[in-house]
Amino acid sequence: MILTTWASVNRLTYIIITKSARDNFIMTNTVYAAIMQPINQCSLMGVEEVLKSERLEGYRITLSVDNFKQYRVTCKCIESNKIISAILFDNSKIVRFKFTKPAYRNKQLTRQLFAYTEYTVKRRFYHSDHITTAGAAAC
Repeated sequence: MILTTWASVNRLTYIIITKSARDNFIMTNTVYAAIMQPINQCSLMGVEEVLKSERLEGYRITLSVDNFKQYRVTCKCIESNKIISAILFDNSKIVRFKFTKPAYRNKQLTRQLFAYTEYTVKRRFYHSDHITTAGAAAC
């Protein structure tokens, strides 16, 4: 009886962990889909104002700020006309979320977008202390 109870408790714990991981995965994908939206369509930002938009080597880089002083920089591939990489900074200039589509990874796009934002705004921005292993590799 004790072993059955122990197995039931472990299975219940396993199910709870699995559900939590699934919800975290869904939440993360929702956030990534939100920051990859065009100007004024990101659900995580207020009303956006474009600070600078320019074409660089087949990409369109757009830097915007909202009414809460959050910055968002996006990189759109001109050929496919889709946003392929984006970074969202909170109002204290710390990276809140960043994402690059898998087909465009290992090109250091988020690193270049981070540097572009610092150069354009002429302020210091910071990486988050709460960063994933994949995010740390991209810094």
